[in-house]
Amino acid sequence: MTLPTRKNIRGLSLLCLVLLAANLYVFFTRDWESSFYPENYTTLNVPLDAPSLREWVVEKGNVLRLDLAWNRTPDQWRLLVDGKPVQTMPGTAPRLQIAGPIFDGSTRTPLDDFKHQYTLQPLPTGIGPELNFTVNEISAEFYRKNGMQFANDVYLLQTDLPVGKFKRYPLSYWVDDYAYIGAEKLAAADRVVREDMGIKDTDDTLTRVEKVMRYLSPRLANTGGVPKDDFRWTDPWTMCQEMINGTGMGWCTQNAQIYTFFANRAGIPTRFVFGANTQADVIVYSGHSWAESWVKEQNRWTYVDMTQSLFGVADKHGALLNTADILQLCQHDAFDGITARVFKDWHWKNLPIEAKPLTPVTVPFASVNWLARQEYSHNAIIKYRHPPNVEDIRGVYSMLLKDRTFAWTNFTRYLYDPPAAYSLLPTDGARTYLIRQSLFAGFLLALVLLGLAALRRP
Repeated sequence: MTLPTRKNIRGLSLLCLVLLAANLYVFFTRDWESSFYPENYTTLNVPLDAPSLREWVVEKGNVLRLDLAWNRTPDQWRLLVDGKPVQTMPGTAPRLQIAGPIFDGSTRTPLDDFKHQYTLQPLPTGIGPELNFTVNEISAEFYRKNGMQFANDVYLLQTDLPVGKFKRYPLSYWVDDYAYIGAEKLAAADRVVREDMGIKDTDDTLTRVEKVMRYLSPRLANTGGVPKDDFRWTDPWTMCQEMINGTGMGWCTQNAQIYTFFANRAGIPTRFVFGANTQADVIVYSGHSWAESWVKEQNRWTYVDMTQSLFGVADKHGALLNTADILQLCQHDAFDGITARVFKDWHWKNLPIEAKPLTPVTVPFASVNWLARQEYSHNAIIKYRHPPNVEDIRGVYSMLLKDRTFAWTNFTRYLYDPPAAYSLLPTDGARTYLIRQSLFAGFLLALVLLGLAALRRP
């Protein structure tokens, strides 16, 4: 066995130093807003807690098997065809009879004439939303009669469910339990939620959002200003107390973090969201932060801007909209019929609508959307933070010594756990992380080889 020479060890030592220098150079010269990774709309906005359809499979006998993505399994499914209940089936992969004998076995429907509305209701009632499908078939005979010889039966399935094998996350992926801030502070926050905000177990989601904002808005209304460096790592409970007591000030970032904290403690799954804009495919900070709360009654994320005292943006049918939806609306100035709930008391006093103090009102979104129009341009990148909900480091590296959670979170975000992002334009997130990970892996490998060489040397 050949033993390592001094020259080998010197060479490995030099390689370690070069790779360490390269890692430090990339770390210290990075744009702090470049820690992101592009994701698609469904991955970001349809959690596993809401059912979607991976694919459908046509089995023998014209049976349609639905492969659902859902982190729940109902006991049973009740099937309605054209509004009429026809059967109950087991809760695992539901199957729909397409053509052939109908359920009483009395008639047969030709594929050419077959079009029906199917509704699957999960049981027990309340476990989740009903699923709606329209199925239309065109037979191979139809095509052959019209000159297309190489044809099969075609099944046209229409549904509002997302369809595809997307990466999906449960709601728990986005929701911070804030265990790292300590039991005493969490208990104090929970007392505020129960006693001061008046959150009740019977409250629906939007009622809870309204109560959280009604409590926070007047207390934070006059606290706007430059946050101190420590607010980059300070927990949201302490941050809120300092801002209320006049010993600290904050921007939209602090407002959004405080809302996200209290909303989660109030039983509203909520995530912190912030914006950036591209410049030559490099992310630069655009200066706004907000939140999204999960409304279980609609199985949708809804946009909440604490700084603007605004929440519950909805389309003309009442469907709540998330940030990506609003981004699309801004591209086409398509705000007809879009509404929002606002508290007039602070930012919207001049709106020509009556409202009692501390009572939200529904207004046209076009009358309160100036910030959304400014932020959600064609170049916007929307970043979604998952726990722990601490800030990204910004140049003041001594902050890494302030708090263990802050330091570890920034390390993992820098190297392998970036916030997901949504954008209309291509970005360089994947390349950024490939470079970081390759340099770090190379350094660790060189360090291991150097250690082994040192141990083997007599």
